Amino acid sequence: MILGLLEACNTHSLLFIIKNKIMKSLQLAAGVDVSKDTLDVYYNDSSGKEHYLKIANQTTGYSLLIEKLGVQRTFVMEMSGPYYLRFAFYLSNAGADVRVENPLVIKRFIQMQLERNKNDRKDARWLYRYAIQREAPAWALPDSKQLQCIQILSSTDLFTRQLTQLHNQLHAIDQSPVVCKQAAKAINIAIVALNKQLLILESKLNELLSQWHGEQLKNISSIPGLGKKAVALLIVYTNGFKKINNHKQLIALAGLAPKEYSSGSSVRAKTCICKMGNGHLRNVLYMCAMSAIKYNGACKSLYHRLKEKGKNGKLALIAVCNKLLKQAFAIATKGQVYNHDYCRSIN
Repeated sequence: MILGLLEACNTHSLLFIIKNKIMKSLQLAAGVDVSKDTLDVYYNDSSGKEHYLKIANQTTGYSLLIEKLGVQRTFVMEMSGPYYLRFAFYLSNAGADVRVENPLVIKRFIQMQLERNKNDRKDARWLYRYAIQREAPAWALPDSKQLQCIQILSSTDLFTRQLTQLHNQLHAIDQSPVVCKQAAKAINIAIVALNKQLLILESKLNELLSQWHGEQLKNISSIPGLGKKAVALLIVYTNGFKKINNHKQLIALAGLAPKEYSSGSSVRAKTCICKMGNGHLRNVLYMCAMSAIKYNGACKSLYHRLKEKGKNGKLALIAVCNKLLKQAFAIATKGQVYNHDYCRSIN
């Protein structure tokens, strides 16, 4: 009797798997490997037959693709820097089901199949298979102000690094026994020009943030120790805190979540932070933490409490970074300014 039940269960499970595979095989999907100049597309038709297509990564290629494949299917692609955005925008505006997946997820999916080779056509095929076998996250059109803010933040970061290089070069020239006045003059002109452009960009960023999420900007800026750049990064990369549901997700987004690595009784790696997150935001928050331990009461008490327990300064500062993120999440979601006398509710 038991064997009969097991056989019945196994038969039922097998039928479910076969039915599920049939349903997925009938699903219309396309895997798109995006590069600078071309799109490699692997897709199926209504009969289940698979096809391959290579088109130009420009509007004429997009219209050709829509004409050939239609929009009644799921398009899956990776976040490939700036190259996927224009195509994703075009598909979304045309009414297609667009899915954009983390490249690391796709990489692990391919490794699970023990694939040893790599080229654009193979990548498109694996993206197609991922679309058939998995449920990639739906992609929504980002706000135009968010994209503008991202571009400004990237540009200001670039200009800041260039200013550091120029100052270092100017210092090296000053220390030389023979100084080329023309080179020093050119560097000074470049420094003045970059500083001017930084002020213009910062003003534009503040204007966009005020129009987009002015209330959040005011509330989060009230947290002692959290600078303007950190506030801007938090609002922009969380899409006004709509991208996250709790403070733990915010900590993971910044690459500050603790990471454990242990197995059995012999493998015990030192606990550290998982840096799979926004490195720019993490670096800015680390500098903010140094200010917060002086001016933010909750952060100051946390830092000194950890130091008294024998924790090193870097670990204590990372804990302060996480405290700042908890405060920012609470204040952004509650819609109120920082209250020094009500620390417990926002920690």
